[in-house]
Amino acid sequence: MAISKERFREALDMFYSRETLFKLYNRYFLDWIAEGYIGSNLGLFEVSLISENSNKQTFLDLMEQMFSKEEVFNTIFETLPEEVRKIFVHLAWDGRYNITDREEYLSKEEGYNVYRGLKDEYLFFKLGENGKKEGYLHLHNDIVRMLRKLLPKPKEYYINVNRGKSYAYSKNNEREVVEKFPLYYNFYSQGNLSLSSSNKILKESKRNMYKYCSIDEYYKDSKDLDYLKTETLGLFFFLIKEEYLIPETFRLDNYKDTVNKLLSGELIKDDGYHYTSLYLNYLKGLRNIWKNGENIKRCLESIRRVLMELPDEGMVGVDNIIKYLVYRDEFLEIINPQDVYDYIYINEANYGRTRIGNYDSYYGYITEPFVKSILFLLGTLGVIEVYYDTPCASEGLYLKNGYLSKYDGLKYVALTDLGKYVLGKVDTYDFGDDKEEAEIYLDEDRPILSIIGEAPIKSMLLERMATRIGPNKFKFTREVFLKDVEELEKLEEKIAEFRKIVGTSLPEYWEDFFRELQSKAKAIRKVDDIVVLQLSHDRELINIIGKSEELKGLILKAEGFYILVREENKEKVVDILKKYGYFISL
Repeated sequence: MAISKERFREALDMFYSRETLFKLYNRYFLDWIAEGYIGSNLGLFEVSLISENSNKQTFLDLMEQMFSKEEVFNTIFETLPEEVRKIFVHLAWDGRYNITDREEYLSKEEGYNVYRGLKDEYLFFKLGENGKKEGYLHLHNDIVRMLRKLLPKPKEYYINVNRGKSYAYSKNNEREVVEKFPLYYNFYSQGNLSLSSSNKILKESKRNMYKYCSIDEYYKDSKDLDYLKTETLGLFFFLIKEEYLIPETFRLDNYKDTVNKLLSGELIKDDGYHYTSLYLNYLKGLRNIWKNGENIKRCLESIRRVLMELPDEGMVGVDNIIKYLVYRDEFLEIINPQDVYDYIYINEANYGRTRIGNYDSYYGYITEPFVKSILFLLGTLGVIEVYYDTPCASEGLYLKNGYLSKYDGLKYVALTDLGKYVLGKVDTYDFGDDKEEAEIYLDEDRPILSIIGEAPIKSMLLERMATRIGPNKFKFTREVFLKDVEELEKLEEKIAEFRKIVGTSLPEYWEDFFRELQSKAKAIRKVDDIVVLQLSHDRELINIIGKSEELKGLILKAEGFYILVREENKEKVVDILKKYGYFISL
């Protein structure tokens, strides 16, 4: 995402005062004009008239020309003092430049031992202080973005295979996902997942999903992290648009399409701040944002681009991935920065609130956790293998668990074979035989089905059709089987699904059970071409309805002041009643 000329100019105008620009003019710009690097639009007489009272725009134009072309910038850059060049490079690639020796950078009031501001050679930058009163130099983020385009690129500008591997845990979920992808959906579709008011999966829901789906978790005995994979999967369903919450989306033969729709943003609800409120739910104040929406689709486009750059073999550091995205100016502003500065805050454990007031905080509290959360979600879906530690305490925040995001421990990722297939790097993937080995027994005289062996997927499917009356035993009733059936086609699909689960021919008792359901489903049907008319307690009108030979052949039934008329005969009935002075508004 290249920064526009207008946005860069606005950043310069916001960051530099006219007084500062005039000092930079005297310290640097005059020499650069004399050398012909900038100011080619100014004549000698115009230059001689420039003073501290000159229009600020004059100085901004000169500053902008410094960054106008790579060749011009590099020439000017070499004329700067070595320490100034060092600071520019550090700010471009490593963020704030901490200063320990204030005398090196600050000037003092004449005759006093009091610092009054930065020395003129350092006025490209601004002085800030952290909570510990330690000084640092910084630039406006949009100036940094322009700077990165012009400076030589560091190693992290490119994706690098990591050689020195340091992590506590690793997890490759591709086979688990292949075996259980439909199972996760079936658990959700039965209404087993619930969200709290703060958009977290309820503990009971997490425990049940973990148990019934036999989820192999990321962490063991880590308190708040115990159900992280379960929670990540559960939140995924609340992220998806209603139209995609159907069995077809979660069939294995649709897996590639489903994940690609996630990466394109098509799968995700596009009203409100759904992703942020679910996966970055430590951010408060989202409901106060009214002007701009969540930029999840644009952010996912950036994530997909970096995924395509991952090597087929080998691990890549998550820090490398984030820097790759940031250094190349890829779009990662899931929330408009100004909306964050105006409305968003983080609740701390001591009941305090931390506001996010600058882009450094935005990067640390939003950009990094966002990228890690997406990568962890893709890892949970089997696209990448994840290597991680336990999350560390967040610097500058007093939080209940120490860390800001549960995903902060992510260190490295690597493409799985399934991920290569999803991204189109390979054409095929062996999903294997997803059949469970357990045997199904159908009672020949009662609607009882038993499973001999372990079959969690089949058990989950059968719970949508019957009542579990034992660990591996199900009782079928017409009421339960028809619970989510709203039309004949749905009934036929459900019966076909049952036959597929059983995998053998059905005993006669069961064939009769389903034949009866199909027959009774056809016994009652909705009729769309019948009009119901209600009569008032008008004796003359009732006599006409009862005695008119013209109406007898047109009215299907008359009872309790209601008459039924076919749609095709409606106008005829209206015309006949008009003869008697009765008008019907249809």
